[in-house]
Amino acid sequence: MSGVRAHRTTFLSLLCLLAIASCRTGSETTTSETPVPDTVVSTTPPFQTKEPERYSAVRTITTTTANGETVVSTTLIARDGPMRREDSPQTRLAYLDLPEGRFVLSTEQKTYSVVTREDRSGSLEAEDNSPDLLLHTDTTSTTYQALGAETLDGRSTRKYRIVVNNSGAENVSPNETLMWIDDVLNMPIKSETRSPAGTRVVMELSNFMLDFDKQLFQIPPDYRKVVFTPR
Repeated sequence: MSGVRAHRTTFLSLLCLLAIASCRTGSETTTSETPVPDTVVSTTPPFQTKEPERYSAVRTITTTTANGETVVSTTLIARDGPMRREDSPQTRLAYLDLPEGRFVLSTEQKTYSVVTREDRSGSLEAEDNSPDLLLHTDTTSTTYQALGAETLDGRSTRKYRIVVNNSGAENVSPNETLMWIDDVLNMPIKSETRSPAGTRVVMELSNFMLDFDKQLFQIPPDYRKVVFTPR
C-alpha cells in the first residue's frame, strides 16, 4: 500500500485554507476594477475565509522549476461536515477522514487500511505550498497587498499579493504569492507562488459542487482490509 500524504484539512481552515491548491485554467482573467493597492504589513491576513461545510471540487497543482520542468497533479476533494475525502488519480488512492478514524483506499486493488496516529506522524507531510502554511507560518514579516476585484473563470474574487520574508539575512529574496478569494464561497480558489529559487507553484480549485453522493464517505463493502504500509 502506498503511503499517505496529508491534506491540510482547513485550506481552507486557514481558514483558509485549505486548503488549496492547482493549475491555471484556459479561461481569461478579467479585471472588474483597478483600485489603488492598499498595503498592510501584518502577521495576520487582512481578510477572513471560511470553508463551506459541504462541497466538492477538483484541486490542480502545477509546479514549474527554474529550469522549466513541469509537474501537474490533480486531486478530487470533498467535505461533508467533519468528513473529508481526497482522491488522487495519479496514485489511485483515496484518503478518508471519518469520525471513526482515517483510512486509505486503493481504488485499483479494492483494499483499505486504517491509518493510526503513529502512521500519521511517520508518513504524513504537509503541503509545502498550501494556503494553510502560507497564512499560518512563523515568519519575521508578512506583507499583504489588496489588488482589487477580479473575475476568475466567471467567478467574482478578491485578489491579494502576499510576501513572506522567511529569513532576516541580507540578500535573501522573499516568497511571493498571489491569492484569489472567492466572493461567494469566501475561500481561496487560486494561488500562484514564486520561491527565491525560481520555482513557480500554481494551485487552483475548479468544478465546485455543493451537493454530491454521500457514498463518497463510505468504504465499499467489496473492499478488503489490509495492513497499512507507509511508503
